[in-house]
Amino acid sequence: MDLSLPSGAAATAAAEVAAAYSSPSLLNHSMRVYAWAVALGEAHGVAFDDELLFVAAMLHDVGLAPEFDSHTKPFEVAGGHVGWVFAAGAGWPAARRDRLAEVIVRHMAAEVDPAED
Repeated sequence: MDLSLPSGAAATAAAEVAAAYSSPSLLNHSMRVYAWAVALGEAHGVAFDDELLFVAAMLHDVGLAPEFDSHTKPFEVAGGHVGWVFAAGAGWPAARRDRLAEVIVRHMAAEVDPAED
């Protein structure tokens, strides 16, 4: 598989955030998440927003970092909030910010209905 990473400013910043707040094993996990998601999407002919997918993969477990840990919210919900703020700082439109947060929050769902996603 020939995998190229998105090169936009948001993707670069997300990789920096993930590297700064993740252990090496968690950072590698996030990279594998992106690689597997791309491979599955391509294998099944699913169109996807590559930059949003990469940013979501890099930030999906950021709620596990002590700096972003919340005693009032599950880690995936806390991570969704971090993702939304990150996307706002990147200048993403509100709908794209909401989508990023939704993807991060839903990554722990036991099942996601394809009709809703």
